[in-house]
Amino acid sequence: MATLIKTDGSLTEIEPKNGQKFELEELQQYVQGYIEFVFLKGDINLIINDDGKDRLPLNEKATEIAHNEAAIYPRDYICGDAVLCKDWEA
Repeated sequence: MATLIKTDGSLTEIEPKNGQKFELEELQQYVQGYIEFVFLKGDINLIINDDGKDRLPLNEKATEIAHNEAAIYPRDYICGDAVLCKDWEA
């Protein structure tokens, strides 16, 4: 089970439509555009909008997760909704 991290800080459990693995189009709908993977420790990924900084609001929760995992630079940040999921789900 994956988690959708909204820019308002809310978390929603989500599942792939086929019950196994998210399709590209599903992930693009969740993040509202092209996807980019932020690799966290272990087998966890944070999937974000590739160009979210240009047009989407700051996602403080996703940014905090990425900083805690040292997955992005200290001054970097994430904008737009993000999907937190296991490697095998994406």
